[in-house]
Amino acid sequence: MAAPPRILFLDDDQVLRLLRMLLRNEEAQDSFAAWFAPEQVDLSDVLAQLNGLRHSEGALAGLASQEPQLQTDADAIVLRRGVVDEALLSKHPRLRVVVRLGERPEGIDLEATQRHGARVICVPRATLHYTAEHALLLMLASGKRLLQADSAVRAGAVDAQGNAASAGTIAYNWAGLSDASGLHGRTLGIVGLGEVGSLVARLALAFGMQVLYTKPRRASATQEKGLGVAYATLPDLLHRCDYVSLHAPGSPETQNLANSEFFATMKRGAVFVNTSRGSLVQEDALYEALASGHLAGAGLDVHAFEPRSPGDRFLSLPNVVMTPHLGGGARSGVLREFAAMAAQIRLALHLE
Repeated sequence: MAAPPRILFLDDDQVLRLLRMLLRNEEAQDSFAAWFAPEQVDLSDVLAQLNGLRHSEGALAGLASQEPQLQTDADAIVLRRGVVDEALLSKHPRLRVVVRLGERPEGIDLEATQRHGARVICVPRATLHYTAEHALLLMLASGKRLLQADSAVRAGAVDAQGNAASAGTIAYNWAGLSDASGLHGRTLGIVGLGEVGSLVARLALAFGMQVLYTKPRRASATQEKGLGVAYATLPDLLHRCDYVSLHAPGSPETQNLANSEFFATMKRGAVFVNTSRGSLVQEDALYEALASGHLAGAGLDVHAFEPRSPGDRFLSLPNVVMTPHLGGGARSGVLREFAAMAAQIRLALHLE
């Protein structure tokens, strides 16, 4: 390609903002390192893939609002939550590739892009798979009473008769823990069936769970059948499900979505899980539901205030499993996603 590449970003997503900074040679800015903290990241692999796509090499990358030159004639479009339709494509006749960070072509008119001769690439996010796994981990830990079981073993718990161990002895549940269960045969309610919610549904089905979901706009019958899920209104879902897992985006509209009414509607003895955003939960209401015994447990990877203080009241609740907002794995994992996106752009633009 004779002219330097022109790369248009459709949305100012916080993750794609980092890729944009790399393309604009802005990785030395404090905000870049701060996003990855406390990790120290090695940029060598991703920078090798960005060869020929950076501002220092004559390329142009950015939002159209920040780079008016990109309002027309982009060679590549990058998005996570934007819309690629006929109106946009008509402004970019030299477009060769549309790259979405995420495994589904959401927001992309596939027929229109094909007519315009542009390739569509969707890059799966390992971090989203890790988050989905973490949601199941929290469910299992709560159902199996993992923390209590581990503590009992470490404390040297003996059987009900106080018998010491002997070779060949089978002492099932020697610590005498009650109510340990599992996921098979239980009903999971997913609030928000986006990418992570869909991944959670797949994993839950593999455990033998029945899966209900709710979201503002119901999925198509084809999508429901493909995922093996059934739609329910939020009140119906809360009333019927043994586990409820939040997967809605953090926004002013969803703030305190899980409030006192939400928890009161949940089935008594159910387990609440949040790997989405702490702002979705009214923690006073959650604490009361747990302390009163209305909910059997909760699994929290995200919190209203991060980090939690040493004297936080939730720390005294034995029926809560908490992790320090690490469900998505190491933040440096996004660099591998960026490298994959860059490789596809280079291939489409014949820069290999």
